[in-house]
Amino acid sequence: MCPQAASRAPGAHNVCRLLTRRAHGFYARDAGVAHRKNLGLLRKIICQESTRFKNVWTTHSASPIAYERGRIYLDNYQCCISSIAQEPRILYQKPKCSKSEKIEDALLLECPLGEMLPSPSDYKSSLIVLTVQNWLLRLSADSGEILEKIYLAGSCCKFRYLSWDTPQEIMVVKSAQNKLPAAARQVSIQQSVLFYLAVFQVLPLSFIGMLEINKKIFGNSVTDVAVSNGILIVMYSMGLVRLYNFQAISEQFMEQPFDLGHEFNWNGQVGVVGKYPFGLPCNIKIT
Repeated sequence: MCPQAASRAPGAHNVCRLLTRRAHGFYARDAGVAHRKNLGLLRKIICQESTRFKNVWTTHSASPIAYERGRIYLDNYQCCISSIAQEPRILYQKPKCSKSEKIEDALLLECPLGEMLPSPSDYKSSLIVLTVQNWLLRLSADSGEILEKIYLAGSCCKFRYLSWDTPQEIMVVKSAQNKLPAAARQVSIQQSVLFYLAVFQVLPLSFIGMLEINKKIFGNSVTDVAVSNGILIVMYSMGLVRLYNFQAISEQFMEQPFDLGHEFNWNGQVGVVGKYPFGLPCNIKIT
């Protein structure tokens, strides 16, 4: 390769030239290419010999440190620090919580553009958190104030994970895998429901439905499940993955729709949807 050709090679582009090419739309046709180029730009800036770093702030946390859109969360989300300013500053510091109030997972919820929302607080960023006692809370991202509370279920299952089906639109709350105690397994008691998936529309927060993953329907070797982009993904121990249309399942097998905060009579139980001690009904059961 001649020296002139080598100077035109993609690896030889400096940061200014790459930024100019991006502004001219060279990478607009492929989001994956644009993302890789952006990471390449960041790497060039960080790794160039002229870059110098200065330690401006140090902290420690007894629990894992989380980061969401310029906010650093410490001590199981009890402390929130803004990292946007030149030196990080504390947005809020809540009292240390008990083990029963421990947060298992969290998602940052941003306000959708161009939509009319029922509450003024909906127009600001909020944090959706899942506690160890099956409470789903929506907190103000700036103050930590509780904006909404939803009780998911009693002792029948333990919800542990939050994820997006459609980012910033549809949220999925997944339980840990149901496992029988050793004493129950010794007397051959069968556990047919492996997972529960509770699905919500966000802003305003509304309940779509709860689906049970039953081994009588999906088989005995299910190891994990997820919902993403409208697809129910079921994973098996032998490496098999099966995909299902979640919307079609919910439309065909939903026994009855429910609205948060409304009274219900379900399988002999009378209560309020999303309130303690009843929580949410499992209203999507594949037969």
